[in-house]
Amino acid sequence: MLRRLTLLVVAVSGLLALQLATVAQPAPAPAPAVEQPSALRIAYLSNETPSLDPHTIRDDLSFRLVAAVYETLYMYAPGPGQGGAARVVPCLAKDYPQLSEDGLTVTIKIDTSAKFHNSVCFGEARTRNLKASDFVHSFKRLAVFEENGMYWMADGLIKGLDEYGETARDQMQYETTDTKVEGLQAPDDETLVLKLTRPYGPIVTLLAHPTFCAVPKEAIDHWGGGLHERAVGTGPYRLNAVSDDKLYVLKRWDDYRGEKAAFERITVTECNFWNEFLEGYKSGVLHEIPLWPAYYERVAKDGKPAGTLAGTDTEVVEEDQHGFYFMAFNMQDPLWGALDEDGRALRRAVSLCIDREELLTNAGWNRKWSSPQPGLFPAGTEFEDAGQGTDVAKFDLKAAKDVLDGCKYKGGIDPATGKALTLRFVTTDAGFYEQIVNSLRAGLKTLGIRLDVRYVDTSDLREEVSSSDDQLFTTGWFLDYPDPVNFLQLFWSENAANGKEFNNVARYNSAEFDKLFLQYEKLQASEQNAAKRRELVTAMAGVIAKDQPLVPLVRQREARLRSTKVEWPALPRRTFNDIRFVKEKK
Repeated sequence: MLRRLTLLVVAVSGLLALQLATVAQPAPAPAPAVEQPSALRIAYLSNETPSLDPHTIRDDLSFRLVAAVYETLYMYAPGPGQGGAARVVPCLAKDYPQLSEDGLTVTIKIDTSAKFHNSVCFGEARTRNLKASDFVHSFKRLAVFEENGMYWMADGLIKGLDEYGETARDQMQYETTDTKVEGLQAPDDETLVLKLTRPYGPIVTLLAHPTFCAVPKEAIDHWGGGLHERAVGTGPYRLNAVSDDKLYVLKRWDDYRGEKAAFERITVTECNFWNEFLEGYKSGVLHEIPLWPAYYERVAKDGKPAGTLAGTDTEVVEEDQHGFYFMAFNMQDPLWGALDEDGRALRRAVSLCIDREELLTNAGWNRKWSSPQPGLFPAGTEFEDAGQGTDVAKFDLKAAKDVLDGCKYKGGIDPATGKALTLRFVTTDAGFYEQIVNSLRAGLKTLGIRLDVRYVDTSDLREEVSSSDDQLFTTGWFLDYPDPVNFLQLFWSENAANGKEFNNVARYNSAEFDKLFLQYEKLQASEQNAAKRRELVTAMAGVIAKDQPLVPLVRQREARLRSTKVEWPALPRRTFNDIRFVKEKK
């Protein structure tokens, strides 16, 4: 049974004036048509469960909703010109941060002209201006929820905040408190001071993530856990209605301090069946819908609208997911993790022997919607091309044998024992991972290497990866924001086997990489530093490719249909804030 798409569109027809029966009196001119309110209408799959609480969300849809209502200190904006690269610009900050000489103190001036949306949480005043202390309270609440939300991205970075979050969790303090945190200070309403544990130039890209938005103290205390269906932000759109967590209506906020929002209303609604999506889209009720493989050929061909959508105001958007699956070597293992030429050759031979195309076929993944991971960095990463051309993810059995025969492990034999090498592999028993096992075993067999597999429950895998003495692990990474540091942190030695979400699964410890990584972390993500940042990212990619601590495997693709009757911004999907930049086409 199809769900009625209520509140998605309001069609208002102009009423014709009544004609008088007498011919002696001229008929009045028809009353002008009432303009249909402008609206942007987006649909999502019924298996998604969005929330509006910035501190407890982890899914893309929720981030997108939050980014339309709340604002952050910095944000990604479309680049200048047609197709220009996205850039990070101040939003609730007046300018880019001022850094102390040692890089440990970050001072940010706040735009206090920003006002929060009208809300009962402010009492009779109904609203108030933004203050620096709103970020103090927001970041503290985020720390309380820790990995239930996205605080892990700032884990260990702000002095005293981890400890505050742990104590507050133990005491069940989810409301705001006056407890001082050394690394979070608001000396006045216009100034936010962050005390860091290490220099962190990419702080602006981190603070552009929707989870670091400003939530007023009053809203935190008034609604608490009810913020999943309440929102009091400073953005160009305000929350107008939520219906059973299946329909979200955002409305233009006329008191917004900046450029007026393009649409009077935005609706984000759940749909249950493909026909519901398609009929809503064809009738103009929806402007954007997801498109999944089973239905692609009904409406698209070679990336263009086809079938009933041929010749319509439609574009098909296809892109690789911003993440990929890979295997990581245990670089603490004296044999498989050795950073000498023999150790590098051994790991490279393993990577070269895996047929990723066959892996996808055996796993039953639709070949139009999946592919071998071609390089080091996930799609959507700034400077993504810096990780390409390294052959880190290449399949070549002859090259694998040549590399192995060129080192002391010729023929897959361990010279210390005279027996075949054995690679110990820990993974889960999920279907796809079983196919990884099969492909790995087949490739290693051609090299004369044996494979021992140990299966663990998915919930135990992170702990096993951090503590076991196995030599290879299954893992993967999906970008949280486009800065390369979001992926490169997985190779910093300080994150080795830390059990965190940004766990250095490979336990990789390279002084050469660490030196480059720390240099990169000292550079602000500014246009002035773009060339140097690219240089450092390219160098880090080269070190990783040389040492081969990971084996890139495969990635998937996704698609959606969008109406070209509106203008969509050129922004990476992982910035999450595209809605505020969508415009009505002139």
